[in-house]
Parts: sequence; structure tokens; C-alpha cells
Amino acid sequence: MDKRLIASALLVIASLPLFAQSERHYEYDEYGKVGRTEGWARRFAHNFYDGLIGAEYYEVVDEDGQTTEKKSTDSKNKKNVSKSYRYYGPGHTPDFYIGVNTLCTNQPPAMTPGLPQKAGKGAEIGVALGQWGYHMTKNLGVNTAFYITRSRYWFGENKYLDYIQNPDNTKTLGLTNDDINGKEVKQGYLRYWSLRVPFCLEISSASRRGLFLAAGPELEFRFADVSKVDFYGEKKAEKVCKGVNVNPLGLNAVARMGIGDFGLMARYSVTSLFIDDSPVQTYPFMLGISASF
Repeated sequence: MDKRLIASALLVIASLPLFAQSERHYEYDEYGKVGRTEGWARRFAHNFYDGLIGAEYYEVVDEDGQTTEKKSTDSKNKKNVSKSYRYYGPGHTPDFYIGVNTLCTNQPPAMTPGLPQKAGKGAEIGVALGQWGYHMTKNLGVNTAFYITRSRYWFGENKYLDYIQNPDNTKTLGLTNDDINGKEVKQGYLRYWSLRVPFCLEISSASRRGLFLAAGPELEFRFADVSKVDFYGEKKAEKVCKGVNVNPLGLNAVARMGIGDFGLMARYSVTSLFIDDSPVQTYPFMLGISASF
């Protein structure tokens, strides 16, 4: 990629907070800032920046049907949405979640035969770095977020992923249980990090503390994929190899449901985890719990 293009993109990102904080055209009252009149580009920058720092907005409808947009000075006290408010915050998008991962066939929750995984031995943890949302009505809204996540999958039968030497001097990625430097492998696992951006349609009660149901697609970018092993008699894991053919781009389906700040979350990848299905064709499936703060 052209270095000048990268530098330009970084400059735009770095200047966004300054642009977002300039010429807001606000008036002030006891609620904070009122009467946003800027154009669509500046409004987008403001919404992006305010969402990144956790600002929330609600639209107040007076007796004549006129609306004004007010910025909440205390987000914890303004999360209840009544008939007179239209909420501009992230809805029930979780700040944090943790779940159990399974490598499945294209018919979940059936596990992948060619990549045996220890039962219940897969974990994922995710944290939201920024959240945005808009409620079209008191019960219907859209939201998105930017997550960083860490995923791990433990393999069964004392096996681990490695590049295996073929007779023709080529290497193939696959499972093996060979000793490493004379040490017996106790278990092996795959680990990678991801950046995730879900786009969900949410149906919820008018109250922040009520029921909610959300679903939609999610884009994923995976990186830092490695194969590691644990040895018998040793506590520290050892890296076998990095770059284990994990597909950097993924498309997932996400669903969330719950009450208030707590819920259940499920995700299924509709694209295979590995590039060209090497060593196998497998689709990650995750079921977990989520929370907002």
C-alpha cells in the first residue's frame, strides 16, 4: 500500500477529534448542549467522536410536537427512554462479553471431525472500544460497536497445529502429536486476536432496564494467530509457530438477548476459519454472556 495513502488516512483519523469539537453551534441549558444545527458531515464527525467517548443524546418532544436534541450530562441517569425521548446512544450493545468457542462443521453445533477439540475447551473474551446507536422509535433501533477480542481453541488427543514436512520438501499445516525437543506435549491450542464490528437491529422495551433482542451481521479482522503447546511438568506454554493460515477476514451472524445491562450472546461464522480450508474446513461458533457498565 502507498505510504502516502497510509499517512493521509492516519492524518484524517488524528484530526477527527479536533474537527468534531469545533463549531458545534450549541446553545446551553440545564441539560447541557442544545440545538445542533451543523451540516451532515460535521454532525457525523460529532456523533462518531461522542460515541467514542461515551456521550449519549436524546430527543425531547414538547407539547407542540417540536423537538430539540439534548446532550446527557449523566449517562447513567439518562438511559431510561420514555415516550417523549428518542435515544441516540448504543442501546443494549454490551461493553464486555465472555464465551465458549467451538470449531464446528457447516451445521453447528456439530464439531469438526478433522480438528478434534477438547469438549468445552474454547474461550473468547471481548471488550468494546467504541459504541454507536440510534433508536428510530422507542422500541426499534440500530447499533454498532468496535470490539477487540481474544480467541483460543484447545485440541484433544495431545495434538497441536504445526507445519509438517512432506517427502517432496514441501510443508503442510496439520495436527500432530510428535514430541518437541524430547518433551511430551500435554495439549496444544490455537490463539488469535480479532477486531469486530457488528451491525445489529435491536427490538427492546422503552426502558433501558427492560427486555431486548438484537441480531445482525458482523465483520471480523483476525491477526496474531499462533499455535502453542503445554508440556507435562511445565507451567509456561511454548509457541510452536505463528501464522497458521487463519483467514484474516471473516463474516459472522450475531444474536443478543437479555434484560437491562446483562444478556446472552451467540455468534456463528459463515466463512471458514482457515484460508483455502487448510488444514480443514471449520466454522467458529460462540455462546456467551455479556454485560454493560
